[in-house]
Order: sequence, then C-alpha cells, then structure tokens
Amino acid sequence: MDEQLYAGREQSLIKHLILQRYLERFAFIIGSWRESITYVDCFSGPWKSQSESYDDTSFAIAIRQLRAARDTLAQKNDRRPRLRAMFIERDIESFQQLQAYVEKISDIEIKTVNADLEQSVDAIKEFVRQDAQTFPFIFIDPKGWSGFALDVIRPLLNIQPCEVLINFMTQHIVRFINNEASQESFERLFGSPSFRQKLAGTKKEDRVDAAVFEYRNAVSLAGSFEFPGIAAILNPNKDRSHFHLIYLSRSPKGLEVFKGAEMKSMEDMETARAKAELKSRESRTGQRELFGAEDAPESEYFSALRKRYLTFAIKDVGQLIREMGVIDYDEAWKAWLRFPLVWEADLKRWIAEMGIPVHGLLSGERVPKRTKGHKLGTKIS
Repeated sequence: MDEQLYAGREQSLIKHLILQRYLERFAFIIGSWRESITYVDCFSGPWKSQSESYDDTSFAIAIRQLRAARDTLAQKNDRRPRLRAMFIERDIESFQQLQAYVEKISDIEIKTVNADLEQSVDAIKEFVRQDAQTFPFIFIDPKGWSGFALDVIRPLLNIQPCEVLINFMTQHIVRFINNEASQESFERLFGSPSFRQKLAGTKKEDRVDAAVFEYRNAVSLAGSFEFPGIAAILNPNKDRSHFHLIYLSRSPKGLEVFKGAEMKSMEDMETARAKAELKSRESRTGQRELFGAEDAPESEYFSALRKRYLTFAIKDVGQLIREMGVIDYDEAWKAWLRFPLVWEADLKRWIAEMGIPVHGLLSGERVPKRTKGHKLGTKIS
C-alpha cells in the first residue's frame, strides 16, 4: 500500500491496512468452501482519494483482495468462487466517479446504488438473496454518526451468514454525545437511550471506552454475533482515539483473522504516527533529524492504552474464573479478545505468570489451545 497517498490522513491508512489484511484471509478461507463471496460497501465514496486509479479507497482495496484470493484458490485448490460486490454512495459526484471505475470491471458482478444506506437496505438484502450460495461481508464506513442507526442496519446484521465491519467514528461521537440537540440521533445509533446510563459521570478518558463498548454490545446483540472484536485507530497527531473498527462475527475463526490483521497493523500505526510527529518537529525547527520514524520506540500513549485494555481483559476473565471455578479456555479466549490491543499471546502469558491451573493438557502440551477441551481454574467440578 502506497503510504504517500495517505499523507495527512494516516488514520485511513491503518483502517485500510486492517481491511486489506482481513479480506485477504477472509476471502481465501470462505472461498475454500463457499461457492460465492459478496462484498457490500455501504458508504463507498470515493472520498479524498489521491490516486487516479483509486488505490486508496475501500472499494478498490476490496476488489484487489477478492481477486487475489480467487487467483490463489484457483492455483492451489482448483476453485474459483464467484465474486460479487455492491457499492452504495449517495453523493452524486462521488457516485459518478465510482460508476466510471466499476464499468471497467467485467470479472466481478457489481451493483451500484446512488442513495442513502437507509434507502438501500432492502436492495442489499435482495442482492445477497439472489445468490443462495454466497457469504456476505458488509462494510459500514460513514463520515459521522448519522445514516447507520441501529434500526436501519439491524436487517443487515441479521443476514445469515455474514460478517460485518463498522467504523465507529469515536472522535466525532464522543465530542457530541452529551449535546442535547443530538440525543435522538444517538439513541437511534445505539438502539436505545440506555447508553446514557453507561456514560453518566464518566471521565473524559473513560467516556471513549464506555461508548465503544456499549456500541459493540448493542450491535453484537442485534445480530447475535458471538465473536465481536475492536481495533482502536489513533489520531496520527494527538494522543487520542480517532475511530474504532467494530468487527462482528459468529465464528471464532473470523475473530482470529480480524485480531491477526489488527496486530499486524498496530506496528504500522505507530510508525505512521511517529512519522507524522517527526514531520511536525522538523517543520517547527527547520532541522532534519538524524534518526527516522522507523527507529522510534512504541509511544508512551500506545503502551498506556495496551496496559489499560489488558487490565480490562484480566478483570473480565478473572471474574469468570472466580464465578465459575473453572472455564473453557475457548470462553476465556473469546472474553479476552473482545478488547482492542490485546491478543492471545497476552492471555497465555497472564495464565503462566499467575500460575492459573490448566486442565486437559496431553503429554507434550505445555500451553492451552482452543478447540482442545482445555480448561482454566482451580478445580474441575
């Protein structure tokens, strides 16, 4: 991915890296057993694209990754799943650019719609239904907090099978969430007024997490997604979250793939933030610095966030063990990975450091693994 296309909007680079890495694995895995894959982009753009070929847009990235997976499957497994895509864009100028782009594509079935998402839900459902063998991936990437209220997207969340990725525009949402004039919009976004109770009295640093976790819980429940995940995308120039990607899956494999894409992209995010900071310093001082951003250590803010979310994960999994006495490792894994910036290696490290008994290990096994019947806790009841 060409980083120069994202100068001044590094947060979009990380979003697209996660999307790219996830779709690469998603399309290959699904294409290995499913006859068709459908990609739905509910806010397609293009927006602020710096590439004549739209290489820095979500729709171009999706098409590229779907094709790559299909070609790999054809070579390795002699499979060639059907590829389908639906692009929704309400802005007429952006839609015309999008339409001109897709008219050149003949190897993928593509439908474009010039309308709001709210007006397009039935069309999306119909497009998915037209191919009974398809597996949909739905990307909801708005510019703010409106246009994707829970009552609007609920029919999409209830499509089975499907996986969903939602860009929760944290910076904008937290800024206006206590604005009385915006309360009706936020009630529709979260699906009920109960989010206010979760956020009431929270400090600024806690309000972000409270809003993100409440939204994750709301959309997970709405679509019966047992395996949600979150990726925190930081502002490139300030120590705060810019937005969060909310991932929804009904499969542990899906969550595993998403967390893998998140982990790989966090190093890129820290490098991008270091480059932005270096550029700002050099602009202020007029002097070029000796060491590049690639040599910069992990930022203190990123490290603090990691510790914060590890604390949340430890609290939740520890509470499960205290309440149940013993739990499946798979349940601990699922509870742990619901948080951003924490991974399975952290869970295994915590288990070892705390000396938590692991039951069910066979000869030669030293650490717990999923799907092996391993359990954590003080006793087997």
